This record gives sequence, structure tokens and C-alpha cells, in this order.
Amino acid sequence: MSRSEKMPLLSEQDKQEVKKMFEQNLKEKVTIVFFKGNTPECQYCKEIEELMNEVSSFSEKIELKVYDYQSEEAKKFDVKTAPTILFEEYPGVRYLGIPSGHEFSAFLKDIIHISNRSYHFQHPETENKIKSIDKKVHIMVFVTPTCPYCPITVHMAHQFAMANPNIIAEMIEAIEYKQLSDKWKVMAVPKVVINEKVEFEGAYPEDHFVNFILEAIK
Repeated sequence: MSRSEKMPLLSEQDKQEVKKMFEQNLKEKVTIVFFKGNTPECQYCKEIEELMNEVSSFSEKIELKVYDYQSEEAKKFDVKTAPTILFEEYPGVRYLGIPSGHEFSAFLKDIIHISNRSYHFQHPETENKIKSIDKKVHIMVFVTPTCPYCPITVHMAHQFAMANPNIIAEMIEAIEYKQLSDKWKVMAVPKVVINEKVEFEGAYPEDHFVNFILEAIK
């Protein structure tokens, strides 16, 4: 997988729509933390930083912090690679790579949920199951920008991470993180890997996703 063209940032229409969305939906402060550095995966870090600057400029309630992935701040959040984007208020919600294409919608939804300090599940029992988890859970969701089903899975994983600080849920851009994609034999997306034990492909319903997590921590 490769990209030969520079990825476009937001159009003027996109900017106006995002500004309006933030004006109508943001309540509390949201702190975006972007970690960059000299890694093979960071070939689009300049574009990511530009995008994060644009997004943070759309509302006074959004703050952007930028660090090197080898900084003390990175150690604080247990960040080991770049590019990594996380949110200070819910550091388990992470993006490894640029949230472009269809993934940009998931990114905006995350900002709104974090600003409202809220998350939403389709089934009432989901929250109880997720909150009862007392072991560390690491969810990797491999995506590509053109995948229309990936944002559903990413957003679901991020809701789990908001509900339980024991969970770290990462969107991993498969093109940027080629070595990691090769390691897990990513042939189709979304592909989910939980605790490096349980893996599946496709956008599964919420209750199935929860069952995969429970299986991974047995």
C-alpha cells in the first residue's frame, strides 16, 4: 500500500460545517495531544499537525499540544510511536496516523463526546460489561481512509475506552503503519486485534465486539 499524492486538508465548506458543528455541540474543554517524531511512519506528520491546527482553530474550547514521541510527556501517556494523537481528558482514545477520509467523521464525533464527557452504547448491558473490566485491554483497529465501515468500529472502540480507563483503543492507519499491518496480516479493513490474542475483520455489532474483548481477557 502506498500514497503518491499529498493528502488534501479541509475545504472551505468543510471548515464552515465543522465550525457550526462545534458551536452547536461543544460544552467542555477538549485537549488534543499530538506526538510526532523521526519515525518511518511519520511521513505525513506535517499534514497531521496542519490538520490538528485547523481543527483546534475552529473553537476556543479546543486546545492543541504537540510533543516529540520520545519526550517526557510521551512517557507519561505511554506513547511509544509517532504519529499518535490522543485526548488529554480520555487518553485511551487514540489515533495512530491521520484521521482523514471517512475517519475524519469518527474524529469529530470523539471530540464532541469528549467535550460532553459522555459516551453512548446501543445496549444498556454494554456499559456494565465494559465498566466491570479490571484488566488492561489494548484494542487496535486497522483502517484506511476510503473504508466506509471503519469509522463505526473505531468510534465503538473509542467509546469503550471512554467508559473504562483500563482500555486503550487505537485507530491505526494501515498505510502509514505498514510494518504493523504486515505483522498482523491486514488484508481487509476494518481489522481488529485485541490484546494481541483475539482478532477479527469487519464491522461487528456492539454486543459481538464486547464478547471479543471479554474473550481476550480470559
